[in-house]
Amino acid sequence: MSTQPLATQVVEPEELFDPEIQSFFHDCSKKLDTHHDRYERIVKLSRDITIESKRIIFLLHRVQDEASKVKLTHEAEGKLQLVVNSSWNRLAKELVGQDTHHYLRGYSPGLQEFIEAISFLQFIRDGSLITLEEVQSKLSYAEDLKVPVPVYEYLLGIADLTGELMRLCINAVGRGETQLVFNTCLSLRKVHEALSSLNLGFQRELKRKLQVSRQSLQKVETACYTVQVRGSEIPKELLAAKAVLSDDNPTWNEDYD
Repeated sequence: MSTQPLATQVVEPEELFDPEIQSFFHDCSKKLDTHHDRYERIVKLSRDITIESKRIIFLLHRVQDEASKVKLTHEAEGKLQLVVNSSWNRLAKELVGQDTHHYLRGYSPGLQEFIEAISFLQFIRDGSLITLEEVQSKLSYAEDLKVPVPVYEYLLGIADLTGELMRLCINAVGRGETQLVFNTCLSLRKVHEALSSLNLGFQRELKRKLQVSRQSLQKVETACYTVQVRGSEIPKELLAAKAVLSDDNPTWNEDYD
């Protein structure tokens, strides 16, 4: 019985391919490599911004009185400006001539943390909330050199601010600064109400942060109740622990559910 030789597959040499097709795929490869390299550089810059922003927030939580407030807010302003002039400036140059939507996920964490830090600084300094326009002006260097700040990213950064306001309030309870506690509670309530009124619950990340914001507001309202009703019964150094550990919260408004 004779056997037929198996047909071998002939592979065409590269020279036989259409040069135009080869050139097209080489160009695509270069563009993808350039895009991925730029994206990685932006992610690294975003990590640096996140780290520095967290350090600034920790610095601001050390404010104890008016003297330390002046000193630490001035130091925080300097550190924030250094971040703006270094990391954010380099990131803005990476975005020149590019579609920023392709890179937004790369610098979104750093942007949210930066907004949280700069808004916390402004709140401690004068009790106001930084606007989207003010944040954008901080990250604008020239007409074509800026880092776009989308509204959604701004809202996420402000939602993170509520957690810092809660910590500020609890620390103030421990120091016996009752007026700061009540003022912070009022500001936190306004921020939470404003974010909740936007009806953006379909956005998963904002929905999660709104839940955390509501929990922060509940803790602050509990702290206000503890200071107002139980303040004369509990030593000042134990008020903060009582405010955090208390399970009941008669001032909690169920309309937030």
